[in-house]
Amino acid sequence: MSVLPDLPVLEIADAVNRQLADAPCLVVTAPPGAGKSTLLPLTILQGFLGGPPAERKDQKSKILILEPRRLAARQIAERMAALLGEPVGRTVGYRIRFESRVSAATRIEVLTEGILTRMLVDDPALEGVGIVIFDEFHERSLQSDVALALTREAQQLLRPELRILLMSATIDTEALCTALQAPLIESSGRMFPVEIIHTPEEATPEDVAERVAHWVRTAHRDHPGDILAFLPGEGEIRRCAELLAGAFEDRTRICPLYGLLSPAEQRTAIAPGPAGQRKVVLATPIAETSLTIEGVRAVVDGGFCRRLVFDPQNALSRLETVRISRDMADQRSGRAGRVAPGVCYRLWNLGTEARLAATRVPEILEADLAGTALDAAAWGESRLEALAWLTPPPAAHIAQATQLLTLLGALDERGHITPHGRRLSALPCHPRIAQMLLRAATPEDRLLAADIAALLEEKDPLAAETGDAALTTRLEALHAARRTGRWARIAQIAGQYRQLATKRGQSVATPGFETGGGNDSAQNRCQPQTDPYVVGRLLAQAYPERVAKARPDGPGRFQLATGELAAVDPGDALA
Repeated sequence: MSVLPDLPVLEIADAVNRQLADAPCLVVTAPPGAGKSTLLPLTILQGFLGGPPAERKDQKSKILILEPRRLAARQIAERMAALLGEPVGRTVGYRIRFESRVSAATRIEVLTEGILTRMLVDDPALEGVGIVIFDEFHERSLQSDVALALTREAQQLLRPELRILLMSATIDTEALCTALQAPLIESSGRMFPVEIIHTPEEATPEDVAERVAHWVRTAHRDHPGDILAFLPGEGEIRRCAELLAGAFEDRTRICPLYGLLSPAEQRTAIAPGPAGQRKVVLATPIAETSLTIEGVRAVVDGGFCRRLVFDPQNALSRLETVRISRDMADQRSGRAGRVAPGVCYRLWNLGTEARLAATRVPEILEADLAGTALDAAAWGESRLEALAWLTPPPAAHIAQATQLLTLLGALDERGHITPHGRRLSALPCHPRIAQMLLRAATPEDRLLAADIAALLEEKDPLAAETGDAALTTRLEALHAARRTGRWARIAQIAGQYRQLATKRGQSVATPGFETGGGNDSAQNRCQPQTDPYVVGRLLAQAYPERVAKARPDGPGRFQLATGELAAVDPGDALA
């Protein structure tokens, strides 16, 4: 193995390897920049797992590392491979949705969390895996909780020698260690001091882009180095970038950073700039943890994030813009102290800070559990509440998920998975979308279903441009502008869904690992007809309970199959 850089986590590496020899579960905390995501797995490969497979009697020597975000998974795998002097895909590789860089020689796989869930469904014992590492566990995403529950079941029932390691910079270690009966190892890290400045005026969800732009200019004027600014989402990032256009000399670049950017654009935002050039990175919470953005000396924190909240009463999820928690604020400010003393502008006052929640709400308490319930049933557990949860899911959400899966034909009356449910589970998407792809009868319908799936997955691209509620309007716009702007991203996702749709009748051991998204294929250039009746029929497969009939008490008023009422603007063509 190459000589590893001297980072603080190396001071605890021997202790981690000793504990893994005896403890089924282990919790490690280390501040940002300590090297826990990149160096610690390499020391475990060399230590606890004993080096190259040829030198070991025990071949269960692979490390799986779970990352909450695709961008972080790529960057961490690339960084570890570079430390070994190898290309990605040899000793270190990654698997994310629709993309895979692994080989038979790969010993460390960096995964996004949904990939591990599918691996567990295919192989409940995780044969060939020695340790599963949950990185940035404080984020408490739904998929990380699901993957941890299933991995704990695999460890307790099938693989007592399997090890589980949870890592984070900010987490309630006492409660976590008690729940897992796990020891704790802490790394001190090498954080530089960060000055916290609370601004006189508070940002609001409505003006956060304007307030962030103002304080970015201030930070650029008063402090050296690069600037990292946090905004809730893509819309605010675009607005802030517009406000900052032309505000600085040519030696300062404005770099957006959010999940829907291409990998090349994301790498541009992360990579160090040329000598003498400064950079302003406008980011969503994607940049809070895991990612290393070199050169940041100032952080501007707008104080908000997006949260997806599920309502079991109407089976709909909605995005809310909410205040961040204290642990998120600490993660963000820490980004300014990675390489030198820094400063963080918090766009709220001390009174607001005192009212911030200590930690973020675990996603499992607010999420749609349909996919989770289907994964659990495919794994072999028909009672979702029976799994080894850290935070049990709400009973109402479980009931709604079970009802939907039964309606889709994925579960039988006893809650056991059906053959059709297994086919739905094999596709790396929500059960509703999988149902639509599987029920599309003709090649043309499958192409159309893939385009519908991509539009449903993304934020409405016409939300600010038209009051028209018809999905056919979006489909026609996608087909007319498939290679431009935001439509190009949606077309890429549609291309990935088209690959799934064309393989829907095949048996795929680990679906979703294929590299996808080639928009130049003949299949992706084919534009299906947007017959509204065909679109409606496909949507009805995915949302059977939302089929509606017009009511006699006025245009635009409908009654859903569930009995609930719905409405569109009376002036809409759908009325």
